[in-house]
Order: sequence, then structure tokens, then C-alpha cells
Amino acid sequence: MWAVVARTVWKQNFRLMTRYAFNTVSSLVTLYIVFALMFFGVKSLGGSVLDLGDTLEGLFTGYVTWMLAIMGYSDLAWGITNESQTGTLEQLYLAPVGYRWIAAFTQSFQFAVNIVLLTIMVVLMSFSTGQAIHLDIVSMLPVGLCIYLQAAGMGFALGGLALIYKRIQSFFQIVQFAIVGFFMLSWDRFPWAKYLPLTMGQNVLQKVLIRGSRLWQIPGSELAVLGVVTALYLAAGIGLFTLAENKAKADGLLGQY
Repeated sequence: MWAVVARTVWKQNFRLMTRYAFNTVSSLVTLYIVFALMFFGVKSLGGSVLDLGDTLEGLFTGYVTWMLAIMGYSDLAWGITNESQTGTLEQLYLAPVGYRWIAAFTQSFQFAVNIVLLTIMVVLMSFSTGQAIHLDIVSMLPVGLCIYLQAAGMGFALGGLALIYKRIQSFFQIVQFAIVGFFMLSWDRFPWAKYLPLTMGQNVLQKVLIRGSRLWQIPGSELAVLGVVTALYLAAGIGLFTLAENKAKADGLLGQY
């Protein structure tokens, strides 16, 4: 049964992606244009206006992390909103495996697709900016997965809010820009900042992508923080989603929009 559901979810998402390919391409083009404006804008100012760790290198990997995070949480949070709007959310809850497993299978498909799209984007960004990169897939995938899972935890929490309040698209946009603030906090001044979502992931990704470090060359303490933070934020997101889900069921909100 699990294999059937996973195959069905993957097939559905693949058809949606190919059917609305123009929307996917447009989103990537928009993200690339925004990055180009930010990168060359900071470069023209001579750097040092942002505390992103070596400024331009930090901006590069910070933006990559930001894109991966947006893909990770928006796929889930927007998915719940869209299902609620179209009136199919209650039907998904009637599935034998439950909605959370359907969401997990959807996220697994989106992660595979997003990693491919993000790799293409990174190559284009490197080519246009002249920033040297090291595409060590073996080291990048675990780090990217941790970033994605942290974002998925945020997506579950936001999805829980969407179950109750229905229209929270404006709050999604606030979260997008709030994430940027995490990368601007100096660890020297704010040591606790390394425990915020995505920040340690961005730091490790910079060492892998820009400095060419292999995963086993990263300090064990940093990998431990990355792993623990990933588990905590994912668990917290699922826990908050469960609480919101129970409230939505108790108040009869699943079948309403």
C-alpha cells in the first residue's frame, strides 16, 4: 500500500510539474534575477556592508540556502492551502496512510526535483558572477537534505496555521524575508545564532561549495549542531502541525474554506 501511494503521489506531482512547466521556469528566472541584482549591488558597494561571512561568498551560499529553504517549506505550506482552496484536503485525510505520509511523499519528490533545479541554478550563478564553486554531490546532498528538512519543519508549522486560518499567504511572505535576517547575525556577537534554522546549514554549505571542503573535513561539532538542529526543528514543526490538525478536526475546519 505504501509503495502504491508513493508511486501515485510522485506521478501526480510529476504531471503537475510538467503541465505547469512555464510557472516553474518563471520562478527560477525570477530567483536568478533577484540574486544577480543583490550580488552585483553588494559587489559595487565594495562588500563589508553585510555580515555574511566573507560577504560575497556568504551572499552566494546564503542565497542558495534561502532558495532551498523556500522550496522546502513553501511546497508543503502552499500545498495545504491549495488543497484547501480546491476542496480536496478532506479527501486526502480519508486516505488509509493519512495526510502526513502523503505530504512526506510529496516532499521527497520535490526534494529530488529541487536539488536538480538548484544545481542548475548554482552553475548559472557561478558562471555569471565568476564565483568558483565545488560541486561535490556526496558532500552537498546530506547538507542540502538537512537544510530541506529544517525548512520542511517550518512548512509543517505554517501548514498547521493554514489548516486553521486558511488564508495566511501574507505571513508566508514575511517568513521568506525573516529567514534572510538569520544569515546576517554575527556568531561572534550572537553565539546563539548558530542554533537558528538554516544558519549552520548555510555555514557548512559555504565550506563545501565555496572552499571545497569534504563533508568529513568539516568539524564534528558543526555537523553535530547541524544534525541536532535539523531533528529539533523538523520534530517541532510536525508537533505544531499535529496540534493544529487536531484543532481543525475538532472545529470541523478541514472541509471548509
